[in-house]
Amino acid sequence: MSIPIFDKQPGETLDYDVDMSEFLPSTDTPASVTKAVNPSGLSLGTTAINASTKVVKQWISGGAAGTTYKVTLTITSTEGRIKEVEFKIRVKEL
Repeated sequence: MSIPIFDKQPGETLDYDVDMSEFLPSTDTPASVTKAVNPSGLSLGTTAINASTKVVKQWISGGAAGTTYKVTLTITSTEGRIKEVEFKIRVKEL
């Protein structure tokens, strides 16, 4: 399975949504998130969890033009399920 790649410019602050509804049964909801980025240099801002829609929203800003970053969100549910979600952010000046 390939990792999704999203483009952004260095000066943009954008939100990226992860829909957990396909992974969680109706009785379970996302409860917490740990986040990491590699290499460093991209700013992982606020993470918001909407329990009713099962969507995790991650705000991302910065980064150096010409660099591709891998973002990893490890999402733990109220019932103890753990899902690791990865995507790439390619920063380029348009």
